[in-house]
Amino acid sequence: MTLFPSKTPFNNDVGRNQRLAEAVLAPQAVVEDATSNLFRDDPCGIHLAPNNPSDNDLSHEEASVDLANHHEALIGDEFRNPKNITKQPTLATLGEDPFTNDGEEIEHHRIVATEIVKDPLQFEPPDNILQNAIVLIDPRIPDCIHLIEASKRRGLMVMAVLPKPNDGTKHVSYYPTAEALLEAGIRQVYEPPMGTKFDIVECASNLKTIESQQNLRFLGVLPCREAAVDFSDILGALLGLAVVNDLGLASARRDKGLMKVAVANAGLRVAKYARLTQGDGRDVVAAVEGLELEYPVVVKTPRGMGTQDVFICNTEEEAVAAASKIVRNVGPDGRKTQYALLEEFLGGEEFAVNLVASPTTPRGVQVTDIWMYHKVNTDGTMVNTYQEMMDSNDKAYASLVKYAEGVCRAVGIKYGMAHCELKVKFDERKKAWVDPVMIEVAGRLAGGRKAIMAEATIPGWHPFDAMVDAHCGFPVRMPPSFRPAKKAIQAYIASDKSGVLTAMEGDDFERLPTHHAHSMLRKVGDRIVRARELMSFAAYVWFIGDADDVKRDALRARVEFQVEVEDEPIPPANKKQ
Repeated sequence: MTLFPSKTPFNNDVGRNQRLAEAVLAPQAVVEDATSNLFRDDPCGIHLAPNNPSDNDLSHEEASVDLANHHEALIGDEFRNPKNITKQPTLATLGEDPFTNDGEEIEHHRIVATEIVKDPLQFEPPDNILQNAIVLIDPRIPDCIHLIEASKRRGLMVMAVLPKPNDGTKHVSYYPTAEALLEAGIRQVYEPPMGTKFDIVECASNLKTIESQQNLRFLGVLPCREAAVDFSDILGALLGLAVVNDLGLASARRDKGLMKVAVANAGLRVAKYARLTQGDGRDVVAAVEGLELEYPVVVKTPRGMGTQDVFICNTEEEAVAAASKIVRNVGPDGRKTQYALLEEFLGGEEFAVNLVASPTTPRGVQVTDIWMYHKVNTDGTMVNTYQEMMDSNDKAYASLVKYAEGVCRAVGIKYGMAHCELKVKFDERKKAWVDPVMIEVAGRLAGGRKAIMAEATIPGWHPFDAMVDAHCGFPVRMPPSFRPAKKAIQAYIASDKSGVLTAMEGDDFERLPTHHAHSMLRKVGDRIVRARELMSFAAYVWFIGDADDVKRDALRARVEFQVEVEDEPIPPANKKQ
């Protein structure tokens, strides 16, 4: 091999840098001439330094490698041309300049390859960073605001889908328009043209187009209303998401007849039921006899919501009339109903059990809060008076917790929130609620601000964050306990009259000490009716505080609310010409 003599001491960086420049930039002819003059040949073929005493100072100097000979793949033939030597770039290691301020001139040299580059050249533009996003289906404004805030904390863009746009006749807080959602903070809203039927495949195609054009990546589809439960998972699957509930049981999470089949197949008790398919209700008699039921019985639509089209029938005539009203008619969700359900009337008290489902929870499904419904029979329907939150950690509700979790697993709820309504009896001997039976279950967030109230009363529980995390496949954070620190109650403010509302008294609910929030559903000039369904009430009021105080205020809110109405004018009949 060839060794180059050093001209400076061994540990002098200046000389080393200069020799590196000389080795790289020196033409091969110059290198060979210098070598022949400086070295002598050994009989063994090794080039040795001369014995001339005047050259002894070279014996302590560092040797350099001929990069031109041994690294031609790196240097190339261009370094052999003396004319191009000063024009060629210099390779550097670790970002160090091979030249120093007092070394050779570097005006004709530039660094083009280093391991550490402060401002590297960008030869190709990088791909745009995808913006993660979620889709809310049919959201309510109160819940929507909290979901937007939870999404912002996770860097998610929020988009909404309105399957059935509000034509202006419904309460905007509960059936928001696209404009109202945009004002609340939603970035984009998809809705079909007014008067057209919602098409899930067309919606998915539009969302995929938006995802491609706007460089988005949808992580989850969140149903915010009961009517959106079945097709939210279908939409998620069409968007290519893996975090969706069991598609084979999608109908069982919405249709109350198929729901009972799935729960019964899991070995859990359900109410006796039969399907009524005759438009005139003549199959009621055979159904009651076949199930060996006694009156009263329940006749209801299979895809209802908000207690709509649910009738408690004390006689055969009432059952026939109820079935005739449901079968072959348009249901609450805007779809034609092909059959009605006839069920046994279950005794006991009604409860709602709210849950969160995620593979990251200890049992896959976890009960978060329990609400007891207080209802009265009004005009053949069980009508709410108030609902109160109970302690889900209390052993008295252990049977409800176990049963509700089993129901959710039976209908394939694996991600997101669930709302299960049950009938239960109280055992005085055991001092516990026993024999739970499902009324219905839905894979959605509970209505009536129940999630908001749970967050306000259960330390460390954030249901809206959990809902977003569960539907996106993120780990769900759970509190140490779901025991509420305070009592929460929702009071239903009803009118005992029907007509055009002319005056109200007692609607200043802020006067009550434990008042938390309220929502007025009617104002002067609106038509008001005797309350039966959830949206027929005059107002909702929510209270938080000590148990005795909130119950007192809930009673005052209902009793002290009074309305004055006048009969609606009857339009004159068209006279025959």
